[in-house]
Amino acid sequence: MTLTFARAALAAAFAMAAVPSQAENLRASDPDAVMLAMQKEGFLVTRETADDGTPKLVSRVSVSRFQVYFYGCDKAGESCTSIQFSAGYDLDAPMSALKTNQWNSENRYSRAFIDDEGDPYLKLDLSLFGDGTGQENFGEVLDLWRLLVEDFEDFIDW
Repeated sequence: MTLTFARAALAAAFAMAAVPSQAENLRASDPDAVMLAMQKEGFLVTRETADDGTPKLVSRVSVSRFQVYFYGCDKAGESCTSIQFSAGYDLDAPMSALKTNQWNSENRYSRAFIDDEGDPYLKLDLSLFGDGTGQENFGEVLDLWRLLVEDFEDFIDW
């Protein structure tokens, strides 16, 4: 009977270990954990503060510098609910709205837009509230972002 109890306890322990706890999930309310998760995936990241007082992470993909902005934050810049990856490019010749729309119609997970000077930006939003997301899923998003940035660089002849 003791052996059966021990086996049941061991089986329960393995089952619980296989299910990630919510504490392991990334949430936008913990910018340092987001930064560490990016570092685990090989990104060099620094933490800064955006102009509005919210957290901001800065990193690179290929030759492009990008930022991770935190949204849905309270007035203290905390308790954020989502993040946005953003890369901007200062082009010699303005990018047309037609070319921007071409990118947006051919790429599912990101969106491009142009500023008043015709300089393009690439963005990807990720909701990280409630239960957040696990490291593996976040790693997939980072991999997707890397591929999108590299494709966008080619698209705009960067």
